[in-house]
Amino acid sequence: MWTKRLARTTAGLATVLSLLLVAPIAVANELLPEAPTESFKQSVTVTVPVRTITTPGTSGQNGILEMTVGNSAPISVMIDTGSVGLRLWGGQLPGVAMTKKKFSSSVNGTSVPGLIGKAPMTLGGVTTTLAVPFQLINTSNPYIASWKRLGISGILGIGVGNGQLTNPLVALPGELGTTWSVHFSRTSAQRGSDKGALILGARPTGNADLHFVLPYLGVNINGAQLWDDHAANGCWTFNGGREYCVPTWFDSGFTVIRIKGREFSRLPKATVGSIKELRPGTRVALAAGNSAFTGAEFVAGRAASRNLARITATGSPTINTGNSFYFDYTVTYNVVTGDIYLTKPLQKRK
Repeated sequence: MWTKRLARTTAGLATVLSLLLVAPIAVANELLPEAPTESFKQSVTVTVPVRTITTPGTSGQNGILEMTVGNSAPISVMIDTGSVGLRLWGGQLPGVAMTKKKFSSSVNGTSVPGLIGKAPMTLGGVTTTLAVPFQLINTSNPYIASWKRLGISGILGIGVGNGQLTNPLVALPGELGTTWSVHFSRTSAQRGSDKGALILGARPTGNADLHFVLPYLGVNINGAQLWDDHAANGCWTFNGGREYCVPTWFDSGFTVIRIKGREFSRLPKATVGSIKELRPGTRVALAAGNSAFTGAEFVAGRAASRNLARITATGSPTINTGNSFYFDYTVTYNVVTGDIYLTKPLQKRK
């Protein structure tokens, strides 16, 4: 349920528009366009199943989907809205054009080298309209090795911001490449859950709990529009105290909430080893900066992918939500308008 924000809210001025009465104009019936058929009016969507697995090395969980690259057999990749582009580790894939161009990217905070390849990519039976660049990582580290042991071949970065690579989703045909939604399903079973989904062509419902409009960044090399998905205007409160309106990003790859910035130094903390965590029991609320209502509330705890938040009280303020929001909400993106919508499933609404 939405609750009224106690922060400063500016009421909009009501505007009254006069209706202009215009005499009807007669038009011959044969010149009128035919009414669209029901099939024409329906949006086309494609559902890509997402299973949930326990994240290696943590108690959190991540969403996994299957895709093909070139002529490869289906491969499993982790869905990461916090990065841009496909990064694979492993051997050469069939039907893939590799270059000699060297490329390094950050994986779990570590720079890993590789080469750039290009290939059509297929998700849910739909293939990109052009060959999409990706990184083939030609080294390994303990983090990558732990994913390999689970049969995961890489990370699919579907962020809508800038990157040295491009988001493969925006190369899909039509509206399938302009709007999509992501939802994960929690599971306690080791074999994972298959109830999550990436829905290509998804449209937001009219009752979104949170709605953010991202800053515009320009276009990528293929003309797809880019938006700063690390800078949603999120307004946070802790235990009902002062409101912090800071750049916020929704990141399905990380399993913890990361609160960073000098101004968070006075938040209630608990120390676990050398790590500062938001004290369990702290009430957290999030509102979109342009909304008069709080759209999300939870109580901090120590469960990854649910309520675990860490604090780094240095530098400029920013909050990375981690992936708990993708379990509690369906997160819908529109890369034509730069909108992000978060909608809680009906069964979870109060």
